[in-house]
Amino acid sequence: MKRYEIYLPLKYNNGKEIEPGKIKRIREDLIAVFGALTVSSLSAPYQGSWKYGGVTFLDDIIKIEIITTEDKKAERFFKDFKEQLKRFLKQIDILITAQDIRII
Repeated sequence: MKRYEIYLPLKYNNGKEIEPGKIKRIREDLIAVFGALTVSSLSAPYQGSWKYGGVTFLDDIIKIEIITTEDKKAERFFKDFKEQLKRFLKQIDILITAQDIRII
């Protein structure tokens, strides 16, 4: 099994808040594909700092976790989904990680 984690920003790179409807749509799209997900609290998001082109960005983010079978189809999905998210949310980049897990 694999756990995919999407570190989803709550603001555009210009600092304006991303519309809640867009976050809802992302969640619905992922549930439609994988059947379930876990999301960190919207009221207490994570914060991330990163540097790009000499500019330091500070992001409020939520973490979306999806557990699925360890197959190439899921990996391809997340690579494509990352590019869609970057366009949809007008982001320079979106962090998505994958870890091998074992369900007990």
